[in-house]
Amino acid sequence: MTQPEGQDDSACLAQAAHPGATDATGIPDASFIAEVVRAEVGEQNFQHWFCRRTRLAVSGDQLLIQVPNPFILNWLLKRFRSHLTRAAHLLLGPSASCHFEVECSLLDSPTGRSAADERKGDPPPDRRSPDAGKSAAAAPGEAVGTAVPLNGSRRRFRTFDSFVSGDCNSLAVMAARQIAGDPGKRFNPLYVHGGTGTGKTHLLEAVYSDVRRRRPQANVMYLSSESFTNYFMSALNARTVPSFRQRFRNVDVLLIDNIEFLDNKRATQEEFLHTVVQVVEHGGHVVVSSDRHPRLLTRHREELTTRFMSGLVCRIESPDASTCAQLVRSLAGGLSATFTDDALDYIARRCRGSVREIQGALNSLDGQYALCARKITLAVAREVLGDLAQECRRLVRISDVEKVVCEAFGVTATDLRSTSRRKALSFPRSVALFLSRRHTKSAYREIGQYFGGRDHSTVVAAERRVAAWIDSGEAIVLPTSCSGKTIAEVVDELEKRLMALAS
Repeated sequence: MTQPEGQDDSACLAQAAHPGATDATGIPDASFIAEVVRAEVGEQNFQHWFCRRTRLAVSGDQLLIQVPNPFILNWLLKRFRSHLTRAAHLLLGPSASCHFEVECSLLDSPTGRSAADERKGDPPPDRRSPDAGKSAAAAPGEAVGTAVPLNGSRRRFRTFDSFVSGDCNSLAVMAARQIAGDPGKRFNPLYVHGGTGTGKTHLLEAVYSDVRRRRPQANVMYLSSESFTNYFMSALNARTVPSFRQRFRNVDVLLIDNIEFLDNKRATQEEFLHTVVQVVEHGGHVVVSSDRHPRLLTRHREELTTRFMSGLVCRIESPDASTCAQLVRSLAGGLSATFTDDALDYIARRCRGSVREIQGALNSLDGQYALCARKITLAVAREVLGDLAQECRRLVRISDVEKVVCEAFGVTATDLRSTSRRKALSFPRSVALFLSRRHTKSAYREIGQYFGGRDHSTVVAAERRVAAWIDSGEAIVLPTSCSGKTIAEVVDELEKRLMALAS
């Protein structure tokens, strides 16, 4: 056998002991390199520091060790430099050396290989391979910026099937479905904005899932703008910006969540701008979400905000009444608890802020069901959710209760404190006593004294009376703006006004 240039007898003998350890050019293959390093550093060290964290290859007369970050690089240099130098001598001869470099693509996987390679069982790519320059690009269809849990399971992306659409989000859903069906055509880029918990992330995940299902070979990338920033900063620190650009600019669909995170990050904004331009001009599609309209991104580069506005800008509103009702029933269907219709209607009325608020309420009631194994009725829902609201509620004063009751029923504070027993005054007075006890936690005597020097027994009786009216579902017949509504609806509305005052 002809001895390759640069190798001595020991290197040749080592390779001769392992038939098939070299390729046609006489350069050691990946498995043989790993075996030599394993023998030098020991099995335990190899499994902990090299098998799962590095990529080993040969480049010229160097043993190349690629690591995911500078911390691991410094640690391996400090602890294993002499061992790795000996391994390089065994592999390539006495003139060989070991060389470390940071490779950001290793951040995707705890094994130091791309997720696609791990699933296929392929060996790590060699730096000499013609495709080595592609190692920095994410595997087609792989999501980046999502952590891989210790149990090996990946993030589960939601789909359009679980997304509840309505008048509040119909335009955004229509655009997202068109993009998933035919990316790179219309609405490019798509910019979705709205408040917290309105479904922006769900919509981006649905696009990701649908494109992956329809086009398994497509390179689809989903990540938050924070993750994009972290990858970019790592590339700057490790001087691997070209590989970073290779990775992010050669995708078919790029989905970026929470773009407002880039506020005041001028360098990252410029890099993201060039990324968006590159993806769009080469037939890819960009979808971005934010909590505000592009014009309100005042801390972003103007070139970037105008680029967002050149596509389609969609606002997702907070769910309306009908959408809330659909959301509650859709989410409740996946829980073990059994809900009555009036309990679900109560949750839909009470939790109009966001989907997350609805999810939290349903989870609390599901936990109550698991604990007590009783059906979730309207009374149970009021009790559980009322207690939760009370725990996180800010200070509400009796004067606040007096103010909202007077505004709702068109009476004055003097009327509430008077001795008159006319229904037009006694009813709002009872509601005021009930809300004061429920939201201020003041003593019965203190509440009675505030509303005209009444005895504590009057407050107790009013509390019980209003609670009975709520459970019975009675409607208000007084000639006020609340007329025609049930007492439960009026109380819910007054409680929301109190929370607005307290905030």
